[in-house]
Amino acid sequence: MGAYGKMGNKVSTCLYIDRKILENAKRVGLNVSRVSENALIEAIGRLTGPKRETGLISPPRREGRGRDSNPGAIYCP
Repeated sequence: MGAYGKMGNKVSTCLYIDRKILENAKRVGLNVSRVSENALIEAIGRLTGPKRETGLISPPRREGRGRDSNPGAIYCP
């Protein structure tokens, strides 16, 4: 039994990673296996989960000169 309890359904795999990144991760005390697993879980969730509104879609352009007289204003349709 390891420091975090039972291994559960874990398997061994090979991960190719830049040497400097691995050295820095170890230097700051990161558990590379745990960080990698968490990153994969997050990436899989983004790719397979429902599409979420990001708020990054710009509002439609208004007619005129293309300049806003109040650049700090928030567009609310």
